[in-house]
Amino acid sequence: MKHHHRIPLMLCSLCATSLSIVAQNTTNLPTSMYGIGELSTSDGGRYAGMGNIGIALNKPGFQNTLNPAAITRMDSTCFIFDVGASASYARYSFQNDHSSSFMGNPNRFSIGFRVLPRWYAMVGASPYSSVGYVIQTEEEVEGMPGSYTYSLFEGSGGLYRCYLTNAFALTKNLSVGVNLGIILGTVTQSETQESAIVEYESSKRAFYADFGVHYEFNTTGRQKWTAGLVFAPSLQISHDNNLTYSNSSTSDNLDKSYHSRTQYLPMHIGSGVSMTTERWVVTADYNYLDWSRNTSSYTSMKYENQHKMNIGGIYTTNPRYPRSTELMGGVGFSNSYINLRGGKMKYLEISAGASFPIRYSYLSLGATWRKQINSRSSLMQESRFSVNLNLTFGERISRAKLK
Repeated sequence: MKHHHRIPLMLCSLCATSLSIVAQNTTNLPTSMYGIGELSTSDGGRYAGMGNIGIALNKPGFQNTLNPAAITRMDSTCFIFDVGASASYARYSFQNDHSSSFMGNPNRFSIGFRVLPRWYAMVGASPYSSVGYVIQTEEEVEGMPGSYTYSLFEGSGGLYRCYLTNAFALTKNLSVGVNLGIILGTVTQSETQESAIVEYESSKRAFYADFGVHYEFNTTGRQKWTAGLVFAPSLQISHDNNLTYSNSSTSDNLDKSYHSRTQYLPMHIGSGVSMTTERWVVTADYNYLDWSRNTSSYTSMKYENQHKMNIGGIYTTNPRYPRSTELMGGVGFSNSYINLRGGKMKYLEISAGASFPIRYSYLSLGATWRKQINSRSSLMQESRFSVNLNLTFGERISRAKLK
């Protein structure tokens, strides 16, 4: 156990890294101006090729961020590290106008380890939501035909979460877990018209908690069935808001705090089931997010409760080896929590990927194509292709497993 003195250094490094992970935008979607921005669909990980799925998945070397109870299969002799990054290309269309963007960012950093024989822990950081948009409008000046007033709306920033997960193997089949942490970040939004600029800066923070259960059923055949449940309560988001006004033509300036509507993290209920054979793992998740405690300050926008359904699979190429290449794929369908002028936005996602063993590590690559399906043609359309790269590796802390 001679490497235990490195734990404080690891945790300090993690906190420093978490700040850089989310300092950049991960979206250029105009609808990110509403609510708390565009929610992160996935924080990558070893099984990013299955999409955002894994409530019932508890596998060696997998740091599960979807169910805090499903990390009790980690190697007891190692600190397990996960480091990930993502890149995406998105294309937007609105009526006859088209635009595109390319983004790349780190999206995951976590450390998992076994504390005691039945106690496992994980600490990490990942993006939670992102704001990034540039919108320009023009309006004809009343009484002056041919004269226009131009306005520019810009937004940047987002929220990220830092978390500490604790999981306990109560029996051989039953595990429970709790995930505690904070969600914080700063969102800046501005409006520019002629020489006047109004900037709204909001620093947000919230306590975050979710609870999980994972159970492995006793079976006599070659198939092994597992199930998982998660729950996260709705918690209030605190704000520190500042408004800045400047006008270069009149030298008028204003700097003051302002009040905004109270926002809440959504209540989350999720369930999952998986079936494992010698070569195959097939798993399915359902997630429900309740946004009903939130109200919008925009007359054109209201909050919508979310339903997410995902199904995915893993194929092990050579199950006789303790470490083997794994191929994976998944399909997901969900709706946005933003409803614009009565129009609903839905998303179809198709993912594929592979995980390759390299000595005691895994190099994973996942690709996802996401298509926005809207109930009205007047809403902006989005299609996105993203790639996740993840490295899972361990640092051995003892020569033998904990008893």
